[in-house]
Order: sequence, then structure tokens, then C-alpha cells
Amino acid sequence: MGSRKAPKDSTSDDSTEDLIRPASPMITVPYLDKVFVNWFRPVAFDDAIDRLNYVYTASLICFFAIMVSAKQYVGTPIQCWMPTEFKGGWEQYAEDYCFIQNTFFIPFEEEIPNEDSDRTKAEIGYYQWVPIVLALQAIMFHMPSWLWATLHKFGGLDLTTAMTDAEKIVAAPSASEDRKKELDELALYLKKCLGFSEQRHTPVQFLCFRFGRGLGSYMTSLYLLVKGLYVINILAQLYILNRFIGSSYSFWGIQTFVDLYNGREWMDSGVFPRVTLCGFKVRRPGSIHRYTVQCVLMINMINEKIYLFIWFWFLFVEVVTKINFLYTILYMSLALLREKSTRQWLKQAVEDKDKKAVRDFCHQALGPDGVLTLRFIESHVGGIVVRDVAAKMFNDYTKSLHPSSTQTTSPDIPNDGAHESLNGSSRPHVSIAMPDYPTEVAH
Repeated sequence: MGSRKAPKDSTSDDSTEDLIRPASPMITVPYLDKVFVNWFRPVAFDDAIDRLNYVYTASLICFFAIMVSAKQYVGTPIQCWMPTEFKGGWEQYAEDYCFIQNTFFIPFEEEIPNEDSDRTKAEIGYYQWVPIVLALQAIMFHMPSWLWATLHKFGGLDLTTAMTDAEKIVAAPSASEDRKKELDELALYLKKCLGFSEQRHTPVQFLCFRFGRGLGSYMTSLYLLVKGLYVINILAQLYILNRFIGSSYSFWGIQTFVDLYNGREWMDSGVFPRVTLCGFKVRRPGSIHRYTVQCVLMINMINEKIYLFIWFWFLFVEVVTKINFLYTILYMSLALLREKSTRQWLKQAVEDKDKKAVRDFCHQALGPDGVLTLRFIESHVGGIVVRDVAAKMFNDYTKSLHPSSTQTTSPDIPNDGAHESLNGSSRPHVSIAMPDYPTEVAH
């Protein structure tokens, strides 16, 4: 189902856009700044926990990556205490070498080992890679959202178009012809994409779940998959964090916080040490001289605070993401919860006694994808618009069932469409992601 684009007045839009467009900065990176802004721009068809992952967490990690990069590549990340014979360029060469190569940490009360193998075991090799790893982590947080925004359109319903039309309804004056026109167009678009007139069959049932082609649940299944990817991602992020800093302890953040609270500094724990050792060799005519110098890794003072904050932030994101994932599974899998939302949207347009009509509309017309779409509209533009859209779609659905029936007009429906009570006879019930409890079939 292609996206529907409404015509617009290019002259007025361009002039208005020129008035509200902010001034461009003096220096920009062509194309890159636009990509960066679009990458972290939230979409309208997700929830707060999704945005917590791919907008706020990803932006926070990018900020830390830029901050560490500024100190590491522009400032002075390492300074070493050199022998007196090192002058000028020798000192700079040694510091550059020690920064590029891994330094190693030996507590002050222990002897410095002479064997290279012993020094290798004590190496601190992560500080050079902190900005790059943080940038990759930010991309990982954004990948589920990118997959969702890219793949959901293959189900036939473009949520970007639906959200844009919903915004037009909000912008239109109340009770105006423009608002009624936009409302009718959005309801028609959703009706065509959801396939109200198509009969859907359920060939396979397993426990409370039904599977098969034409169930109207492609977008819902994809969204649940994306929710699962968010959970997998945050678990992988915590694992990467622990492995990257060389800690095999899963609760590294808690232990580090306790150490700092109890006054146990890096000199005892060895995590993010400020003072390390660096060994290198200098080739001279006829001999090779080996030097071991003491270095100060000032960047580790920043890294420690950043990673301690990130660890607790990841822990918070993990908890809320798991809870949100379980809630979304229950909401989209249990028919009772989908019916409850549908009744809430139609409470001003349908009498309480028309429960059968609402149930049929929820499962035969909307399906899981329709309920999910209306839920996104409600979250994006508010409950008034989603109630009006649902009422219009319900009227069209009931009229398509009984076009010759006597129609009753509800004053609460914001258009001249009418709905009818389905307390009488109705067509045989056709299953589409039907409830997980038995219902009576009217003949």
C-alpha cells in the first residue's frame, strides 16, 4: 500500500519555513551534520522506552565519546617521567609510544617484573579505544529503531504517513471542514491498509496464539521483535562494558561504587589506574637500551567517572526495557487487553450494549496492527484524535456489514457518518487474531 501524500501550497510553505528556519552555523560539515541530526531524531511511532534506548542513551554515549576524544586527541592524555637524558623530541616520542602501546599497572608495594610475559598480563589496553568503542555502542543502541523504521512499511501500512495525517487533524480548527476532511482521509487510508473487506483465516493455533497469512499482525510481530532486540542489546552492552575494562565481575559498577565510598582508590583496585608503567626499547649504535618509565594517565580519571555512570545507567535501562518488553507482549497477545483499548476509544460513539460490535471491530477489522497503529496515534497526538478516527472507522465498518440496515446517528461522532447496533443478526464470525477465549457465534 503506497504512501498517500496530500497536496500542499509550496509558496506559503516555503515562506513560512524561511521564517521559522534557524540560522545556519558559520562552520558545518557538509552532509554529516544532517545525518547526525536525522540519526537521533525520534520517530512518532514508538514509545518512551524505545526513545530512552535509541535517542537519550545513544545521544548520551555520543556526548561522552566526543568529550573523551577532545581530551585524548586534542589535549594531553598521558605524561611520563622521563630520564634526564631525554630531551625535546625524545620525550615526546616516548610519550606517544607509551600512549599508543599499552601501559601496565603494578601496585607500588610490588616489584616491577622484568619478563615481558608478566608485564603483558598487567597491561591496561582499553583507554586508547574508549571513544571508538563508545561510538560503536551508540550505533548499537540505534540499530533496533532503524530496523523498525525501515521494515514496518513492508506490511503495507506506512506509519509515517498515518502520523503526519494525524498531526494535520490536530492542526485543523475544531469542527471545521478541513478537520473532517483530514479525518476522513486518515480513516480511509487505515481502512485500505488494514483491508477491512478482506476475509482472513487462521490456519494454525498454538495455545493462546494464532498464526497464518493475512492475520494483520506483521507490524505487531515486527514491533515485538524490535522490543526483543532492545533487551538483547542492553544485555550485550553490559557484557561488552565489563569485558572492555577487563573485569570479569558482572556487578563491577556496584563494587567500584562501594570501593570509592569506602575510600578504596585505584591504587588498591587497579581499575582505571592513574599511574602506570611503560616499557620501551631504544636502538643505539652497537646496543639496545631498555627503559621503564612511570606515566600519568589523566584520561583515566575521566574514564572512571564516565564508565561508572554508564554502568548504572545501563542497569536502569535494562530493568525498564525488560518490563516494557513483557508488558508489550501481554498487551498485543491478549485479546482482552486489545478489546479494552478499543472500547475506551469508542466509549463516546458506541452504546455499552454493543459489546459484540466492538469485539468484531477489534478483531475482524483492526486486528493487532490496527490496534497498535491507533495506540501510536494516541501517544503522538492525544486521545481526542484517536477517538474520532476510531469512531469514523467503526461507522465505516458497521455500514459495510449492513449497508441496508436502519442507521442511527450518534451525536458524539465528529462527522456525519452513522453507526448501527449489531445486537441483531450479523455475518458469520471470521477469525483474525481472535480472542483467546470462546465467543458465541451468531447465525
